[in-house]
Amino acid sequence: MSNKNIFEVIKQLSENQQMDPAKVAEILNTRLEPDPAGDSPVTKSYAQPKGVNSRFKDVELRIPDPLFGNSGPMVKATLKNDEGIDSKAIFQQYGLEFQQDVPSPRYPPGLPKYYNYEMPWGTLSLGVTNNEASKLVSFILKPKKAGK
Repeated sequence: MSNKNIFEVIKQLSENQQMDPAKVAEILNTRLEPDPAGDSPVTKSYAQPKGVNSRFKDVELRIPDPLFGNSGPMVKATLKNDEGIDSKAIFQQYGLEFQQDVPSPRYPPGLPKYYNYEMPWGTLSLGVTNNEASKLVSFILKPKKAGK
């Protein structure tokens, strides 16, 4: 298991704008395999196989088709535990300039709320528990499409 803190992992991912599956797997210290069930006509999907020894419960990578995809790549990772990171640590790292998405009461309990940050390289969404503790549970990176 990697000893890099999750903020270092996010920084390294943000520097990998093309989101090459082998490089993403290396940064996350996990394995990614093609996920045909997640594919669409304009995206290729990869996922962390079940049973992999990793700090992540699951990892998903979507790469748009270079000709037909109209957005950049996206990586989503759900942590097995919060690694001691709460909203205070998030605000220290990324600041208070964010949009907050809170799940509607009609959704099942336990869904995270998200802090969405616009970064020079794209969008970073940090999922935290929807309670007073606000512990980190997941993150989503969406680099901008090349040329945008």
